[in-house]
Amino acid sequence: MIEIHSSAPEFSLVAKGRESLEQGDLASAVEFYEKVFDPEALDETEARSMLIEARSHLSRKHLVEALESFEEALLMGTEVQRRQALDGILSVGELMSRLGSLTPQVKSSLEEASALDPGVRHKIDIVPGEENIVLISNTVLDRLPGHLSKSPRISRLPQHLIDQKLSISNAKCVAYADEEDVRFIAELAKSVASLTDPAPES
Repeated sequence: MIEIHSSAPEFSLVAKGRESLEQGDLASAVEFYEKVFDPEALDETEARSMLIEARSHLSRKHLVEALESFEEALLMGTEVQRRQALDGILSVGELMSRLGSLTPQVKSSLEEASALDPGVRHKIDIVPGEENIVLISNTVLDRLPGHLSKSPRISRLPQHLIDQKLSISNAKCVAYADEEDVRFIAELAKSVASLTDPAPES
């Protein structure tokens, strides 16, 4: 993980690039990120590994991990690798810029599910902040219809959330980045809310 608050100039540029990215200012982000390079850290093999890892995170829509891995590749890669890393960072930025319109829809679906079952937030809930992650309890997954419970949209938690105290423990997640993901979460929430709690064992 990059210590972007380090006093080194290249880390300062990464921090400024990330701040611009999070604010939706992709043009400024590119200007900062294009200047990022640490010749002493040049490591083509490690940069290649970071790019592979970043693309894997991006395919799962785990944006925090994808961004950090692309930033690592940007710091240590060759010119070609740095261009690939910058393209990846822009892809992350474009996905992040959609969250402003998608997150309210996700929250609305969860509120509708809460109206059906006030206890639903113990089973499915959104991670607060700027995340694009919805948690779902493992205890309800195997009780859902197969097309939901076996969906490839449901995955393990992103690494940065594993050690955090979350509203649902023992959870998997759905990362959202487009309207299809939002529709899936709405169907998932409605299905979770319709489950009857199992009777307590006597």
